[in-house]
Amino acid sequence: MLITIKFNLLLQAAALGGYLLFLGATYAQASPMTRLDDFHPNCDVRPLGLSYAQTNELRSIRKEYKKAIEKALRKDERVNKNRRRDIIKILSSDKFNADDARDYVENRYLSGMEFAVDELSIQHRFYKLLTPSQRQYWLNACLR
Repeated sequence: MLITIKFNLLLQAAALGGYLLFLGATYAQASPMTRLDDFHPNCDVRPLGLSYAQTNELRSIRKEYKKAIEKALRKDERVNKNRRRDIIKILSSDKFNADDARDYVENRYLSGMEFAVDELSIQHRFYKLLTPSQRQYWLNACLR
């Protein structure tokens, strides 16, 4: 049992992404903001039977997640303002400049990567508030 609890920490954190569905934090947009898909999206925390203290901590985690989404959306907006100009510059130049193309792709998808890291951090925080049996249940039910 101890071995199963000591899964790779990154995989454990990724397994908790499903709880975000329960949090009610959703967004729909055509942007590079990336959500992790290492877990079953329909998992929720109700079967865990969270204590009063855990529920209060989850409220704090929800606020942190909302701030992470807002931060990522603001960054996406800044990137999108310059995106068309930058891609036109790349495509219309006499010679293809791979460095400019890499810079474009990096800037376009960096905010998504930053959001995914923020999401893992938040999921890790949630995982750490669970008891060992709640953690095991969550990993078995939600990890893909």
